[in-house]
Amino acid sequence: MMFARLLKGILTRPWRNLPFLCSVLVHGVILGGAAVYVVKETRENEKRGFEASARPATTQAEREIEHRIQVARRGGGSASVSPVSMNRILSNSTRALALPAMQDLPLAGSSLFAGGFGGAGTGVGLGAGSGLATALGGAGLGGRGFMSLSFIGMSDQRMSRVAFVVDVSKDLMDIRKGGFKAFGIIREEMIRLVSRLPPGAEFGVVLYGGATGDLNLFQPGLVPATLANKEAFFAWMKPVNADPARLGTHSAGSHRPWRERPAGELGLDASLMVPNWTKAMRAALEMKPETIFLITGSAATALKTRSEERMNLLEQRNDRRKDQLRRAGIDPETVAAARNRSLAKARLQLAEINATLRSQGKSPYIVTDTKRVFLPDFQAELKRAGFTIDLDTEGWSDEHGKPIWELGVSPHEKVAFTSVLAYVARLQAVLLRERATLNAFLFVGPTERPAEPIENLTTLTRRNGGKFELLTEKRLEDLASKSKVEQRAADRGGL
Repeated sequence: MMFARLLKGILTRPWRNLPFLCSVLVHGVILGGAAVYVVKETRENEKRGFEASARPATTQAEREIEHRIQVARRGGGSASVSPVSMNRILSNSTRALALPAMQDLPLAGSSLFAGGFGGAGTGVGLGAGSGLATALGGAGLGGRGFMSLSFIGMSDQRMSRVAFVVDVSKDLMDIRKGGFKAFGIIREEMIRLVSRLPPGAEFGVVLYGGATGDLNLFQPGLVPATLANKEAFFAWMKPVNADPARLGTHSAGSHRPWRERPAGELGLDASLMVPNWTKAMRAALEMKPETIFLITGSAATALKTRSEERMNLLEQRNDRRKDQLRRAGIDPETVAAARNRSLAKARLQLAEINATLRSQGKSPYIVTDTKRVFLPDFQAELKRAGFTIDLDTEGWSDEHGKPIWELGVSPHEKVAFTSVLAYVARLQAVLLRERATLNAFLFVGPTERPAEPIENLTTLTRRNGGKFELLTEKRLEDLASKSKVEQRAADRGGL
């Protein structure tokens, strides 16, 4: 009713409502023009739009990444996102928010690791300590401390710059430590962790052997965890201690020795003879990592040259021992010759046994010292395998029939482990702006519990913000079994 009256008034007295009519006309024109523009732009965008077909995956890495994405999609959700704190970014620079160039996707798997690998993360980091990340399998990409990964069951949240220091000496290949099978799992664990690092992370590897200074570096410094660098590392690491005829640092794909700087340049005690695992750690610290993982078969402390007074005292004591043997009708020189003949005979027998094992497709026995053959556990292992090696002590036993193993004095003596702690602390202070986290695994046999090395490495890792754990063959086998179960579950989820 009211609208009808208004319309009648407008029609009967149009000159009195002219402003109102003009306003309605103008608004109508504007709305009509806007509608025409929106429709036109929408049609233009539809014409220009296209959907590119996905490039088929050509490499193993790309296929595994695509597989994990499809599994996540079919599960009804997205891949897990690593928690990353977002800090405010304050900058006057016009390029402060410029994003880096896109890098290669990280490797999500490798045929070198039978147990399967975890997922890989990608993303863009904004500034130190912040980042935007997406992840497949728990890894992410961002700033410092941006993700938490595990190595042989030990987790660490500082994985953006990581270095491995690994003992590859014959001692680690001993039967009590699992031999080739156990070391193969260590090798696969290294490959698994490196495969999960995003391209924004960096990694380095130092292998060390039994001889002092026997080091082999994958690269002189840390390298970005790009697909190309990962594949190069896998090829380099795959042959390490895999062939019984080629063990130690030279068994890697290539050999890059470490060039040691004079101790005086770093303010170190030049008279201190540190064990080789400590030299390997020094080589790793020179790469300036955030985190170091050390795997060692021993935790020997440092040595120093004995004083002249101490040497004279020990030599006098040794001379008295030789005189006692002579009075008993035993010549020390004859003892040494007989002992050498006996040990050479044992080495020859062991070589023949190893040849038989290889012909049967089995792993040979690896020993550092021939005396190892005659220890109870090794003798029991030989017996189980159907072999025997007897110790011939004729001509080098004392009046009680006991073997005379040593007749001599070493010019060096052990020093307290506190000297090694001070050595590492000095390296941390000189080489790094911020102390690196040191984590350590001591590889032992099933019945070994070396109290002193355990105490030493526990103290070392605690003082350097890390963790210490014993590593056994059983633990490695459990890890390998768990990885296989996880891989089978992932494969079933992708069907």
